[in-house]
Amino acid sequence: MHRRILAVAGVLALSLPTTAAFAATDTDTSPLSRFEQTGSTGKIDSAITAGAIDPDRRITVVVEMEGDPVAVVQAEEGRTLTKTERSTVKKDLKKAQDAIRGQITERGGKIRAQMQSAYNGIQVSLPATQVDEIAALPGVIGVHQVVTHELDNAVSVPYLGVPSVWENTGYTGENVKVAILDTGIDYTHSAFGGPGTVAAFDAASATSTAPADPALYGPSAPRIKGGIDLVGDAYDAGGTGDALIPKPDANPLDCQGHGSHVAGTTGGSGVLPDGSTYDGPYDSTTPSVDFKVGPGVAPEADLYAVRVFGCDGSTDVTVQAIDWAVDNGMDVINMSLGSSFGRGDDPSAVAAANAVGAGVVVVASAGNSGHNPYLTGSPGSGDGVIAVSAVDSSESFPGATITVDGKTVEAINANGESVADLGALSVVRLTNDPATTAN
Repeated sequence: MHRRILAVAGVLALSLPTTAAFAATDTDTSPLSRFEQTGSTGKIDSAITAGAIDPDRRITVVVEMEGDPVAVVQAEEGRTLTKTERSTVKKDLKKAQDAIRGQITERGGKIRAQMQSAYNGIQVSLPATQVDEIAALPGVIGVHQVVTHELDNAVSVPYLGVPSVWENTGYTGENVKVAILDTGIDYTHSAFGGPGTVAAFDAASATSTAPADPALYGPSAPRIKGGIDLVGDAYDAGGTGDALIPKPDANPLDCQGHGSHVAGTTGGSGVLPDGSTYDGPYDSTTPSVDFKVGPGVAPEADLYAVRVFGCDGSTDVTVQAIDWAVDNGMDVINMSLGSSFGRGDDPSAVAAANAVGAGVVVVASAGNSGHNPYLTGSPGSGDGVIAVSAVDSSESFPGATITVDGKTVEAINANGESVADLGALSVVRLTNDPATTAN
C-alpha cells in the first residue's frame, strides 16, 4: 500500500509542472511567437537516401579467415621457415579462401586480393548490405572495413648521430632488404645510382607500366633492387569510378615524389654538387663532404619500392603491401603513411604486428594529427611496430638564460615559439629534500 501511494505521488509530481505550464500560456505570449514561420518548400525527394543505409553503397573490407598466416607460423616456430614450408602454409590457406570465392562473387563482391603471408584474408569490394552474409560463410572469423591511409612525412634533419654509428659499428645497411611502402621510388635519381637527369626520368615515365630498365631497377641495379606497383598511376582509394580500381604492374616508378623523399632519407647514397652519386666512404668524415643531397641513414641498404599510392590521393592496399614484403623476405618495412585514428585490430595493424613476430623490423608513421594523446594511426598502432612521431625541424631551440645562485642555466623553449613578448617570468627552483621518502 505504501508503495502504491508513492507511485501516485510520483504521477502527481510529474503532472503538476505540466498543469502550471498550460496555465501560464493563458496569460503569457507563446514561445513559438518568437520564431518567424516559413512556408513549406516541398517534400523531401524520396530518391534521397542516407549514405549509411543506402542499399547500393559499396564498401571495401578484409575478410579474415581461420588459420595462421606465414608470419605467425614462423613466429611460433621461432625460426625462419624454408621456402617449401612457406609454400605449404600459403597453399593450405589459399585453398580455404578459394572455397568461398564463388559465394562472395554471388553476393556482388569483387575480390581485390588474397593474402596469406602477413595476414590470412581476402580484400573485397562489396555491397554494404552483404557484410553479415559474408561473415557467416565457412571459415570466416571477421569482416573488417578497410581504413584508407594518407601520406605522412615531415621534413627531418640529420641530427641522429648516424655518422658516429657508421664509424663505430660499420653498420651502413649493407645486405639489409628495406621495403619502402609509399608512392614508389624514382630509380633514375642520382641518389639511387641513376643518371639524375630530366631526360632519364621522362624516358622511364613514358613506359612506366612496362618492365623498368634493369640497369636502374632490379637485382643488378645499384640501389633499387626490386619491388612492385600494386595500384597504378590513376588509383585513389578516396576517388570515384575507375580510380577505385587498382591496376598493378611491375614498375613502381614514383610520379608523386613522397616515396623518393622517404627512400632518400632511409637509404639514399647522397648526391655531390655536380649531380653525381656519392659512393662513400660512410664514416665520421662524411658530414664534412659538400653535398647537394645528403646520404640517408642506411646508405648501403638494398631498397625495394612497393607502390601503394597513385599519383594523388589515398590508399587501401596497405595490408597487401605488408603481405608482399613478408612473402619476399624483407628485413625492414618502412611506412610513412597512416590513418588519423588507429586501432590495434585494424587489418593493417594486425598484418604489421604479424610481420614483427616473424622477425621483420616494421617502422610506421605515428601520424601528423597533432600532439594530443591517443592519435596514433594504423598501421603504427600494431603491437611491436616502431611508430615514429614528427618533431620540429629546428637545429636549435631558442630559450632563455636563467641565473640562480650565481649559476647560469639555459632554459629550452622546446616548441620553438618566440618568447620575446612574454614579459617577466617567474623562476621556481625544485630541490631534492633528503628527509623525504624516495618515490
